[in-house]
Amino acid sequence: MPNQVYSFLYENKRTGAYLGAIALGLSTLLLPSCTNLTRNEEIQQEKTNVTANEVSQLSGDAANSLGKMVTVRSTVTKAVGKSGFVMTPPDGKPILVINASGATFTLPGANVPVQATGQVEQLRVADIDKKYNLGLEPNLYVDYENQPAIVAQSLALAPTPENLYKAPAGYFNKEIAIKGKVRKLPNTTNGFAVFEDGWVDDIGIMVVGVDRNLQGGPIQEGEYVVVTGVARQPDAQVLQTANLGWDANKTKEFLARYTNRPVIVADRVYPSAVETK
Repeated sequence: MPNQVYSFLYENKRTGAYLGAIALGLSTLLLPSCTNLTRNEEIQQEKTNVTANEVSQLSGDAANSLGKMVTVRSTVTKAVGKSGFVMTPPDGKPILVINASGATFTLPGANVPVQATGQVEQLRVADIDKKYNLGLEPNLYVDYENQPAIVAQSLALAPTPENLYKAPAGYFNKEIAIKGKVRKLPNTTNGFAVFEDGWVDDIGIMVVGVDRNLQGGPIQEGEYVVVTGVARQPDAQVLQTANLGWDANKTKEFLARYTNRPVIVADRVYPSAVETK
């Protein structure tokens, strides 16, 4: 039936198995308004070689994570020069993040979370500046010198599914990283919905452009994942390009019902390093 996919978005959530390791490779981004993403090829190669099992949530004393790949999702407390800003991970202390992604990142408003993924290093401004050619202002980093810092290979806005639904306008055509619980859609290939625990309305956000035969096994019902990609206005062209296996009638019915919500065209899907509560 044409409305089968849409109505499935409202069914009660189920539990699912854990997704195996798949390539992380978060996309770099140019914000706030450009849709053409610029990539530094060397950095991109480094990111592609990082698997989800090698990335962990940063918490507690960052000194214990020196040399490790970590992911932090939180709001930004302050900017430091053109390439740095401070985040506070859950159960942790504020930590400096250096944007070494190879792309400009415009900091969002105070209430919009950011996801940063990179290696924890003991900050030596001269060494990092030389390696990544960032043009860092040494005088601004005096208080952070020789302290743990995240040298970020990937940065993205990180709204919750609920916030993305309530205020989609601020995210359209931007690279985002959204975490949630998977709900598979019947008779649909290369797509699923993500939800957030505690979301009263329980209305999902649709994710398209997903290869279901990802390394490590197919995406499972009920597992927690992070999706990185671009939030788009849903239209027939986006859905047809995603190869969902829908005919024209099903696409038309879906668009008539799925209003005021974005569709995420995915770059990557990987297990949530930060478990959703």
